[in-house]
Amino acid sequence: MSEPEALRAAEERVREFMAEFDAQWQIAAPVFEERDPNHPGKGFELWGSLMTETTRAHFVDTAAVDLGSSFSRPAEYGPDVETLVRSEMVGDTAYVLTRSSSPLETFHEYALREQAGEWRIAAIASHHGDPTEPYIDQSAAAERIVDCAPDAPFAEMPEAQARLDERRMFTERAVVHPRHGESSEARVERIGTLRTRSGVLSVVDFGYDNTSAWPLARTVPPGAYAVERVVGFGRNAAVRVLFSDVEPVAWHPASIPGSGHVIGVDAGCVCIVDYPAYAAMSRRAKSSVFEEFTAVQRPAAAELPLGGDDAGIAVDSGYGDGSYPVYWGTDAEGRVVQLVIDFMVLVDQDDDGILTTL
Repeated sequence: MSEPEALRAAEERVREFMAEFDAQWQIAAPVFEERDPNHPGKGFELWGSLMTETTRAHFVDTAAVDLGSSFSRPAEYGPDVETLVRSEMVGDTAYVLTRSSSPLETFHEYALREQAGEWRIAAIASHHGDPTEPYIDQSAAAERIVDCAPDAPFAEMPEAQARLDERRMFTERAVVHPRHGESSEARVERIGTLRTRSGVLSVVDFGYDNTSAWPLARTVPPGAYAVERVVGFGRNAAVRVLFSDVEPVAWHPASIPGSGHVIGVDAGCVCIVDYPAYAAMSRRAKSSVFEEFTAVQRPAAAELPLGGDDAGIAVDSGYGDGSYPVYWGTDAEGRVVQLVIDFMVLVDQDDDGILTTL
């Protein structure tokens, strides 16, 4: 099949899916309106059944998509809410882009692959901009690193965090949580390699758009660095990048210029990345690697390809959503030798708010 023929077949599959989704939505919508007090879940039961049929008819892997978990008004997909923008082939994948303006302008990018002689949908990604473009303008990204430097001053360690012992954090040991008495083994594992061509790093919620990423004020020498995690109570307790074999003797907040060192998480995962490479990723590339990360065995930890020679690390963040501190570890000469994110799993807090490592 020639490329134009393949794209026509892929577009036709998308049109068929949109038509069927709309027809199923028309069946389910009145049931949601009924709001039967004796059967409050009736609408979702019907919708789940209908979406199982639709998924089976149009998708490559029915286990990889969950259209029946939510019901929106107006319909999320369909010929009345989507307009086809363009299609293209990239390798063996056909991408069909649609635009929806209800309630806000959204792009849906359908990724399709050939299966048993027909084109079927592998995934649908939603974007608030062109998926082939980066999230952030490169001139804006460049402005964010102006104040970053290898000798950027360290902020003062908050009193409540000053007793944390990140060297102990990465010591294999048995721990018992004093609050609930649960016991666990703290286990240290190598999880990959961070590769940075710029030396300008960012620590950010991997589930956010890349526009939310800001660089750390301190930079490191460009290079490839081992990354480890410590696992406790079945969760990622902390992750660290090793810039040297020298053990740190002091800890400092790893701050963003003009801001703090605590990373907010709303998607339950964090990544450590080369900032310019991460900022340059297209929405499509980010969506693809995030989709791969969601399939990793939990608690997840995986290398994150950023394009070129750069590669980051993505990990599940402790207990999930929350706020987590990031620290530089320095040697006796004040040189940065480690970067640590503490997910507060192997940490206790006393009544005065003082944090200590278990």
